[in-house]
Parts: sequence; C-alpha cells; structure tokens
Amino acid sequence: MTSCGYTPAEIDEMTLHDVFGLFAYWRNSPPVNEILKCVYRIEQKPEQPITNSKTDPSGIGGLIARFPNGFVRLGENG
Repeated sequence: MTSCGYTPAEIDEMTLHDVFGLFAYWRNSPPVNEILKCVYRIEQKPEQPITNSKTDPSGIGGLIARFPNGFVRLGENG
C-alpha cells in the first residue's frame, strides 16, 4: 500500500486522467506525510540491497551490513 492509500494494483489501473485529477487534488491538499517530511526535513534512506554472490550465497553478509550491531529496529529512533 502506498502512503496515499492505493495498492500497487490500483495504481497500475489508473488512467492518465485519474493521475492528473489526483495531482490537481494534491496541489490544494497534499498528503500529510509529505508535508511533515518537508517541515521536519526527514529523508528516507534507501535500503541497502541484500545481494547474493558467489562468495556469500546465503546473503548473510548483506544482512550483517544492514544491521551491524545485530539489532533490528522498527524506525530510525526505535
């Protein structure tokens, strides 16, 4: 589900007319999460890809790189 409440399938089914209508609506009433990101200057960090390689076929190296201290947190401050 996207931050605006649409599933990926619903987005795929949107016509260009639907998209333009949505943009016109957002011009006057932007999504709250986008406003807060701008106000608090929050940037979402891209996730580090977990890749499989010949030297690390299980991908455990990618997981260790993502969580170097061994703790999995729900959020940045979590």
